[in-house]
Amino acid sequence: MMVSTMPALPMKGKGALRRRNMNCGGGRGGVSRIGRKGEGGNLGAPTTHASCEGARCQTVRKTRVLNGIPGHGRRPWARRASPKSESTGAGENSELQLTASIALPSAASLLLCNICRICMSIAVLKAAVEFGWSDTVSGLIQSAFLWGYTATQLVGGIAADKYGGKMVMAVSVAWFSIATALTPLAASLGQIPLMAMRGIVGLGEGVALPAMNNLIGSKVPAGKRATALGTSFSGFHSGNILGLLASPFLISTWGWRSLFYVYGALGIPVLLTWLCVVPDGGTSTGLENRKTIPISRILSQRSAWVIFLANFVNHWGYFIYLSWLPTYFNRQFSLNLASSSIFSLLPWAVMAVCSPMSGVLADWLVKNGTSVKSVRKILQCTSFVGTAAALLTITSPLGSRLGVAAPLFMLALGLKALGQAGFVANMSDIAPQSAGKLFGLSNTLGSFGGVLSVTTAGIILERTGSFSLVFQITAFMYITAALLWLWLCDDKPIQASS
Repeated sequence: MMVSTMPALPMKGKGALRRRNMNCGGGRGGVSRIGRKGEGGNLGAPTTHASCEGARCQTVRKTRVLNGIPGHGRRPWARRASPKSESTGAGENSELQLTASIALPSAASLLLCNICRICMSIAVLKAAVEFGWSDTVSGLIQSAFLWGYTATQLVGGIAADKYGGKMVMAVSVAWFSIATALTPLAASLGQIPLMAMRGIVGLGEGVALPAMNNLIGSKVPAGKRATALGTSFSGFHSGNILGLLASPFLISTWGWRSLFYVYGALGIPVLLTWLCVVPDGGTSTGLENRKTIPISRILSQRSAWVIFLANFVNHWGYFIYLSWLPTYFNRQFSLNLASSSIFSLLPWAVMAVCSPMSGVLADWLVKNGTSVKSVRKILQCTSFVGTAAALLTITSPLGSRLGVAAPLFMLALGLKALGQAGFVANMSDIAPQSAGKLFGLSNTLGSFGGVLSVTTAGIILERTGSFSLVFQITAFMYITAALLWLWLCDDKPIQASS
């Protein structure tokens, strides 16, 4: 307590302090309570007035000076940062560092994953001429990747939940890089060995996305997950851009076989980066003691099945764009290989930019009061319906011009990126402790959509000579999926047991 020995100071005019506790309520040594919380200085501390005789306290002005009343000391609103706010800032920085240490290496690994996937869609234009493949055969060779890719989705998810996403992703990068480098050898042996090798590449890549989803679902805080997913998928889509950009140069310089040698060798630095940067050990989200969800339980939930449906439709369209866009621009507008690749990469560039933006947008909406369920519905429905509208316009007479079709594909894939903050993020909403398993199961069923779409597109193209029917079927599927998603989407976590 502070003891005042100064003489009483008169108080005049309107500046006199009108408070009940100006009367100390006692004799000599009475205690004043005016130094209350919020008025600065010794917040809440009583002040003893040595000269007070029970009359009205006349030393208030001095007390105000000592306690920092405005105009005489520290401003009451200029508060020091509390330990709680400092710890909150430190926690925020820690969360950002953790998110970056997972999302950025995931983006690099998925970038290489997609380069090794898309290179066949460029190489096939030259390889088909060399080996005399029809459109149907070309479609079958490209879809062979998806058979392997489908086979390891669930296995990868279960393994990631059990052994950790870091280990599973490391195995994935090593596997598909080696298989990619061996692809030219397989091609020289015939169609069947080539299809088998592309299937082996798919086996390795099939566990990559479940591993990534496990890491984000188990380690990244809930408020950062959509951002982390957006960043990771930005790298994933950037692989399409770099593959389409670099492949024509490599082919013109060293031939189509060089694609597989160069991209396979890139696995070495990517793998080393992954092992050095991604954190080991436990989780940051408190899920380590929660029981994992059995597959049978997941399959009994309609919220899981609408994710499977959305993923099936997403894969249907995605692999058409991935496998057939270079061919579309080559045949529809009589472009050469380099020009076809450039126009094919532009939509992927837009998608790569929109992917992290969709995650930031989703987290911002949630932070500002929009429910998670509403955010997932709004973004996914916008993605499906907007992409469908763009495809239908492309198949109309208006879309027969290159200057119209190219921007519409850019719009379509930009809107498609919103799905990363829709059905993909929804997996971590309903099953955070089993995100790898759910993602693997979802991608297993979804990948069948890719297998069917790539093969079907080849058959339709060979029989009709046009992509119009392919895009119209895809648009119809998008609209149907949007309506079902709006009805069935939920964010309620699935319980491990009923």
